[in-house]
Amino acid sequence: MERERDQPDLPDDPRDAALAWFVRLESGDADAADRRAFHAWLAQDPAHRREYDRLAGLWGDLDRVPDPRRAQRAAPTRRRFLAGAAVGGAAACAAALGGAVVLTGWPGDLTTGIGERRTVTLDDGSVLTLDADSALSVAFTAGERRVRLTGGRAHFVTAPDPGRPFVVTCAEGRIATADASFVVHRCLDSVVVAVESGTTSLTTGMEPPLPIAAGQSRSYGPEGPGPLLSQGVAVENAWRHGRLVFQGQPLDAVIADLNRYHPARIVLWDRPLAGLRFDGSVDISRPDAALNAILRTLPLRTLRPVPGLVIIRSV
Repeated sequence: MERERDQPDLPDDPRDAALAWFVRLESGDADAADRRAFHAWLAQDPAHRREYDRLAGLWGDLDRVPDPRRAQRAAPTRRRFLAGAAVGGAAACAAALGGAVVLTGWPGDLTTGIGERRTVTLDDGSVLTLDADSALSVAFTAGERRVRLTGGRAHFVTAPDPGRPFVVTCAEGRIATADASFVVHRCLDSVVVAVESGTTSLTTGMEPPLPIAAGQSRSYGPEGPGPLLSQGVAVENAWRHGRLVFQGQPLDAVIADLNRYHPARIVLWDRPLAGLRFDGSVDISRPDAALNAILRTLPLRTLRPVPGLVIIRSV
């Protein structure tokens, strides 16, 4: 008969104790005695279950985080670009390094993996560069050149064609131009449009089109469009030069951007942390150093309970 196992020495803080149990149970080495001790710990205090459920919820919601017990059986989605670079030959290698790929008659979807950038020339001569962990689809017709950005960020240099506007749709917005160079960036529930050259028009909801000229930017979201700004273009283009620049953005938006480059999934343990603000510039070629640079300015620390997951919590 198996002997009952005493509960291990655990930290007094329920959050730290929950993390210790999480690591043990996710290790794949936990046995029946471990699980009985775990359930006994849960029953001791409602705070124990609350903190463990919070941590397990973070893990369960992150379908792109690799489960160590399944890592050898299936490649996780966040690593898909590695396989793509190996299989796709010279074109895929160029894409993974931010090189150009010419695709004529290309009507379908384009996606990038973590840390990958891809530049594509469309059959009308327009050039788009897709940022890391982003996705879009293209559908050209006789009367319109349409791109739908479903996530992430893209830079567009449109070929002039006055009779066939170039239209980018993203969330509830529609950006149209005849000839312009601009960035569209979707992060959480907000979208930013930043125009380098030419002029675009932004339509959201039932409002008349709002012009955005060279050197200007405008954001929009569920509450409608924000004010027109004579700044933001350099910030929104920094990723094309190997950096992410933040000007007082909330931490949840900062982490959402960094997650497109970091090999692990970064999450915030406590909801109030999302509202912390960060100012600074980080090197996206070194994503872990970038994360550390952000954390050095805030009273935060990281926990890495299992491979592929980084938890940010208050000190």
